[in-house]
Amino acid sequence: MEQLYTLYRGQFIGYIQKRYQLEEDVVSDIYHDSFLLMMDNIRTGKYQKQDASLLTYLLGIGKNLVLKKLQKKSERPLVAGWISELLPDTDWKSALEEAGRLVNECDTVCNRILQLFYWERLSMSDIAEQMGYQSADVAKSKKNSCMRRFSFELKRRLESRGIYYKLKK
Repeated sequence: MEQLYTLYRGQFIGYIQKRYQLEEDVVSDIYHDSFLLMMDNIRTGKYQKQDASLLTYLLGIGKNLVLKKLQKKSERPLVAGWISELLPDTDWKSALEEAGRLVNECDTVCNRILQLFYWERLSMSDIAEQMGYQSADVAKSKKNSCMRRFSFELKRRLESRGIYYKLKK
């Protein structure tokens, strides 16, 4: 276990530091916690042999811990997770800033729906009631439409800054 800990430590710290621009001591703590979680998952059977390597699994745990840490600091926590899924390492921070500007830009119906769903974590029924829609299905359809518009506008803005990514389907 000690050899495995040492083997992955450098790669993990380098990757997480580069991607999230965190200080080494913070990343070191995250590595320690991630490694312990991974070992616990192996012991309890939560981890099953997968196509991905053990290092990839460990990095996934670390990424989740980093995002939790960033969400605690951010007033728009879920944007951090969403953006991190779409972009390569070097563009992540710039894209996160642009997404934050876009979310905070104006008080449109779409921004309100996305805030109610993603940040206030209301159900579709509650959103329908607050927004005056006939049903939860109408609210869900509107939220999906708003998310598509948000994604395309963010993509347009990022491309104007030289940052390119593919939208997830």
